[in-house]
Amino acid sequence: MMSKLSEQRLNELLDDDADLDEYGEWTEEAAARVKAERQNNGEEEYGHVKLRHPIDMQTLCSSKGQILELDQTELDPAELARAATQMAMDDVKENHQCDTDRHINDELKSTIPPRDLFSHRLIDNTQDFDDQLGGMLHLIKTNGHDGTPLDGIPSSEAVGGIWKQIIYAGVGETPPIGSTVRIHYNAYFELNDEPYDSTYIRRRPCEFQLGKFNVLPGLDLAVRTMRRRERAKFIISSDLLYGEHGCPPRIPPKAWSLFIIELTSWIDCTLADKLNQLKTSDDEVTEDFDERMRIAQALRDMGNDEYAKHNLERAIRYYAKGKQFLLKTNPSNEQQTNQLKELLLKLYLNSAQCYLKLRNFERTIKNCNEALQADPKNTKALFRISIAHRSLQQFDQARAYLNTAFQIEPYNAEIIDEAQRLDRAIDQQKKTEQKLYYRMFNK
Repeated sequence: MMSKLSEQRLNELLDDDADLDEYGEWTEEAAARVKAERQNNGEEEYGHVKLRHPIDMQTLCSSKGQILELDQTELDPAELARAATQMAMDDVKENHQCDTDRHINDELKSTIPPRDLFSHRLIDNTQDFDDQLGGMLHLIKTNGHDGTPLDGIPSSEAVGGIWKQIIYAGVGETPPIGSTVRIHYNAYFELNDEPYDSTYIRRRPCEFQLGKFNVLPGLDLAVRTMRRRERAKFIISSDLLYGEHGCPPRIPPKAWSLFIIELTSWIDCTLADKLNQLKTSDDEVTEDFDERMRIAQALRDMGNDEYAKHNLERAIRYYAKGKQFLLKTNPSNEQQTNQLKELLLKLYLNSAQCYLKLRNFERTIKNCNEALQADPKNTKALFRISIAHRSLQQFDQARAYLNTAFQIEPYNAEIIDEAQRLDRAIDQQKKTEQKLYYRMFNK
């Protein structure tokens, strides 16, 4: 028969599984419970240990140091190993974190625009519009009455129109007519620094199709000049907004407005619709390489849009259609081949991410392998395939892919965190094996 102490220890080991999530980490409830128990018992993070010999404070203070030996006769070996492992992991994390944060922060400052909160998007609009127009580009010129465009005349002779100043430059091309765009904006009246209309306050972006004028004409025309992720300031005359009479009492007559617009995304739905409406094979859509690339990119954009809405299954279908379409595309030179491989790589990575979130690890591995055939040093593919193998408890494969990713990006915080999760998963597997052997030999 087992002693009470052995039986208690076995029950503790068996209960530990219920406190762990899929990453081998404690759940929030378990962590809170253990923390409360340690506080009640007066324990520190790693608990109490018993020394073989008491500490002589006089010797300790008068000498350079004193050797402290643990009394391992009363300390559980598993608990000792757990404490030592946790302390080592904390030291490694603390040492890496400073360099990692500094490296990542430097990278972010040089490559990614600041994602300001609503309060930081507000502007100083205490200047009248005439003073602000001097530093802006007069993009569209109108007569200022009914929105009639005036081409070929100097700005000084045009009474109305649209003026633009770029705050943050975007990337890619401007959206064509028929595209579905998604924007955020703040709208101000002259000499008023509080917006009278704001998608940030509503916490919902404005989405519409260019060219159908489902929104204010000035807003439609302004967005056509923007690129993805661009943020710009526009001053728009009343003839392209609410007209001569306005919309009392909220919108005064002949009201000009200042818009701060950010184009978050756009999708060229015309190309995708062309593909969806065809009843013939993909090969008969078009043989033009550039148009086939635009169609595939449109399918990817539509998949990204569904991914942002958390519709992962629909996103996967768009990605899959884009992959099939590209695999039937025949490039004629090396440059086209590289373009095709680059877009195909993105589609494989997007698909892998969706499958990973759906916990379909086998398909995650399949798409990551396809991506690695195109780019063997792609850290995203290496990172995601490592997570998939770890989740399937294929720890050797997970370690191999993760080590390759770490060699390429040693300061990547996500890779460092995943390495720690993998270590914990391996430790948990060893712990499970110990419990199994414990049951076998203590029946």
